Amino acid sequence: GGGRGRALPRASVRAMRSNPARSRVLATDGNTKAWALSDGGRELAQALSEALSCGDGAVTMTIFQDADGGVAREDDDVYVGLDVSKDAHVDVLDRVEMLVEVTLGDLVRIRRRVAAASLLENERLKIQDEIDAGLRCEFSLGYKAMQDLLMDGGAKVKHVQNVCDVDRVVVDARQRTIRIVGKDAREVARARDMLEVAHETIEAVPDLALRMIVGKGGAKVNDIQKRTGAHVSVSFDKNSVFVRGCPSAVKSAMILVKSCIKTYEVEHVEVTPETLDDVREELARLDMEWGGSNVHYVGGGRGNRGPRNGGRGGDGNRGD
Repeated sequence: GGGRGRALPRASVRAMRSNPARSRVLATDGNTKAWALSDGGRELAQALSEALSCGDGAVTMTIFQDADGGVAREDDDVYVGLDVSKDAHVDVLDRVEMLVEVTLGDLVRIRRRVAAASLLENERLKIQDEIDAGLRCEFSLGYKAMQDLLMDGGAKVKHVQNVCDVDRVVVDARQRTIRIVGKDAREVARARDMLEVAHETIEAVPDLALRMIVGKGGAKVNDIQKRTGAHVSVSFDKNSVFVRGCPSAVKSAMILVKSCIKTYEVEHVEVTPETLDDVREELARLDMEWGGSNVHYVGGGRGNRGPRNGGRGGDGNRGD
């Protein structure tokens, strides 16, 4: 059969079809043609070898390009030619032709599916690479957050698209999912921060700490909300603080809320006289070990130094 060389042989389709008793010509589709041209028809010949074997050696197969067009071109159509040398083998030729035709049809379907699967896999890999590079992102919203986002005809989404340099923002209301695609990872992250809604909860917060977070007349919590843009609610019944908003706002608000709680904890540490004495002793020990002036002597005392500056010295006193 054909396909032993890098290029396919040339043959006249018209000439082969002029003797239908001894030769048959089967056309290939675009995918099979590209496949045959890629390796000189070797794999295609191998795929058809089982069908050809039913000819008991009487049928010859050739995979070739049409030579009837005059000037040979690389994009000329590819054909599978079958022929026998004797009229007595026509029945065998018919059988092989039928098998090759069915096999070619199956190969076409298989290669289309393989090509589609390959295309799908390449697209998935491309999307994953862009996700890893920050050029795509996907996140979910709660029911209320999605309803809020869709209010006013999606004005917030349109605003994000106007102020952020992203290619598109896809809102999947049924799945409550947002997908953002762009060419700049920073712009994609910025758009996500404007659309995503984060939630954080701090539990088991003492009542006095909650009062510090609220502040007089709600001044403190209002200030936190104004500074960060997050919504902060305090529940005295559950001894909890709830923070809601875009991720960067929630992160900032959590820092300020936790700072209030830590301030409460420090201000309400019980300090006894015994504790203060222990602290003083520890400070004195550290001062002795590390010294409080620029020159320090450890383990020998200052009185062991020899005379200096005219012999002044003494028994335990410096000569200065």
